[in-house]
Amino acid sequence: MRVSLFVVVESIGTMLLSFAPTVQCHGYLSFPAAVYRDPYTATSFVTTISENIDLCTFGGKKWNDTPALNAAMFASSFRNSSYSSLREMIDPVVPGCGSTRLDVAPVNVTGASEARWQNDEEHRGFVDSHHGPCEIWVDEHRALHNDDCRAAFTSYPAHLPLDYDALCGGECRLTFYWLALHEAAWQVYKVCAPIVNTNNAKLA
Repeated sequence: MRVSLFVVVESIGTMLLSFAPTVQCHGYLSFPAAVYRDPYTATSFVTTISENIDLCTFGGKKWNDTPALNAAMFASSFRNSSYSSLREMIDPVVPGCGSTRLDVAPVNVTGASEARWQNDEEHRGFVDSHHGPCEIWVDEHRALHNDDCRAAFTSYPAHLPLDYDALCGGECRLTFYWLALHEAAWQVYKVCAPIVNTNNAKLA
């Protein structure tokens, strides 16, 4: 049987594509814009954790419910945990800034009143299925916490209110934390961006 060159080339191309890595389009910090070490994986989570991170707090509970109910279960459990913040739980698991860089020019946030998170592929802020808590810190000040950021911030992009003037004067670091709880393996996101605010009302 004679096989055309076109069929052979097409088959090889299909095989190669099947082995190509895929971008996991979950979302990224668009303002202040984070700079990622590898733009191809910029929207991916950094790692996963599970109830095993603290079995006294999270063990023995149902984590295979709907994403919204998983988020509610996490919020209820977290309030009774020893953690004072999402940052306290995530930092030992993801030290530093995950896949983002700090050795870049700071983003000017003077006059701004929000951070923005978005997924351009699905035209969402937070992906529909990815319910869970998020937190923003500016240096050592917690600027925002919500138990279910997908439910609370539904626009595209997601507009996360921040009072930069109360939190940052001069150069600071903004760090965004997020847990997506749609599966028993919780997806961990940690993103940093250097920022600068020329106002001088930094919280003492």
